[in-house]
Amino acid sequence: MTYTPPSRSTLRASVSRDLRDPENKTFTPQEVNDLLNLGVVEVSRVYPKERVDVLTVSENGQQTFVTDAASIFRVEWLMEGYPAQGVPQNTFVHSGQGGWDMHAGVLYIPYGYAIGLEASVHTIRIWGYWDRELMASDTDLLDGDAEVEFAVRSVALLNGYQRLQNDRLLFQQWLTNTGNSDVSPNQLAQTADLYQSQWREQRQRLRTLQRT
Repeated sequence: MTYTPPSRSTLRASVSRDLRDPENKTFTPQEVNDLLNLGVVEVSRVYPKERVDVLTVSENGQQTFVTDAASIFRVEWLMEGYPAQGVPQNTFVHSGQGGWDMHAGVLYIPYGYAIGLEASVHTIRIWGYWDRELMASDTDLLDGDAEVEFAVRSVALLNGYQRLQNDRLLFQQWLTNTGNSDVSPNQLAQTADLYQSQWREQRQRLRTLQRT
C-alpha cells in the first residue's frame, strides 16, 4: 500500500486524541501545531531527508553556492555528455584550496576547480541530508514517511505530557476532560516517563548513520 502523508489538520487531530484532549479543551489547536513542529525538528535531527540536488552555475568561475542542505558528503562537477567529476572535500584546517567546504548554508568550491566552471554549461551536484519542512498551514502535508509520522506523534505526545507535569493549571484543565478525572500527578509522571522511554527506543531505531 502506498503511504500518503497526513495534512497538519489530520495530524493535529491524531495528536489531540493521543493527548486525551480530542476537543482541544486543554491544548489549543495552535499549541498542538507547535508540538507537531517541535516533533518535526526533533525527528530531523536523527532521521533527516536523504537527497541529491543540482546547483546552477550562474557565472564563470563561480566559487560559492547557497544551499539549504543541512550537511553534504559528496560534490560533483557536471557537464552534459561527460562523466561526473568528483570534487574532493577539504581536509585542511587553515586552507580552503584543498577541496570543497560548507559553512552557514554556503558551499565553497576551491579555485582550482571553480576556474573551469562556465555558466549555462556546467552544474554542481551535491549529495547529502536535508531538514524536514515544518508545517505552516493546515493543508501542508507532513514531510516524511510513516516512520516520520509516528515519530512526530511520539515527540508531540511526550512534550504535551511534560507540559501537563510542569503547569498545574494546565493539568487541572486537562482533568476536566472525559476519562481524565481520576489521573493523579504521580500517575501523570509515570505516564510521561513511559513515553520518554518509548521515544528513546524509537529514536535509536530511527537514527540514520550519516555519511560525512
